[in-house]
Amino acid sequence: MGIKTLRSVAVAGLAASAMFAFLPAAAATGTMAASNASNHVISHTKSASQSSNWSGYAETGSFSSAVGHWTVPTVSRTTSTPNRFSSQWVGIDGFNNSNLIQTGTEADFTNGSAHYLAWWEILPAAETVIPSITVHPGDSMTASVARNSGTSWHISITDNTTGASFSTNRTYRGAGTSAEWIEEATSVNGQIGPPSKFSTFSFTNLTSNGANPNLNANEEILLVQGSTTFSTPSAPNSTHNGFSVTYTGTN
Repeated sequence: MGIKTLRSVAVAGLAASAMFAFLPAAAATGTMAASNASNHVISHTKSASQSSNWSGYAETGSFSSAVGHWTVPTVSRTTSTPNRFSSQWVGIDGFNNSNLIQTGTEADFTNGSAHYLAWWEILPAAETVIPSITVHPGDSMTASVARNSGTSWHISITDNTTGASFSTNRTYRGAGTSAEWIEEATSVNGQIGPPSKFSTFSFTNLTSNGANPNLNANEEILLVQGSTTFSTPSAPNSTHNGFSVTYTGTN
């Protein structure tokens, strides 16, 4: 299934709905329609190892925790599409079901300048911005989602560079059938757009269920829109617990 979730982002000083639709990597080519919390329906074409808005790695199985570290990329102006949006996050679910618990950073280029923030989210609710963390490009981040017990989950994110951190315990009832480490192209007003032009960065020291996830190449997701591959993850590192992500768009 495709999924969509709503987030609130600022465009030209106004609040806008940002909508995300992941197209799972492990699906045969076809057309799927999925609805978000507002029951708006969009059709997307999908193919194996490609998504219109996700790039990174997703594992399937049974998961009660996922942890990731990354450096916030720098986003810059492009020659077309002046407003662009992207996020970097760790999550559970969303790859092969319509649930998702996640936390990460946003790196957008809008109104002529770059903007960065931290957030957390549990579908179907909208993104919650974390005002206590001021995010800068180059900051080292650590993020985690983990089950306490039953349906109680712990979400945490720390800016290791500044020392600012946030955590919360929330109810989550997802099945826990996937774990992800993702660079995502977000969208506004119901349309998935091209991602921010971001500097190459790495996800490192990843764990799932408290252990090395042992990433392998068939878990890789390319962000492809039309004939353009906008975001490409590298092969797993030598210890199979990290990878880099590179913007591969032409502008």
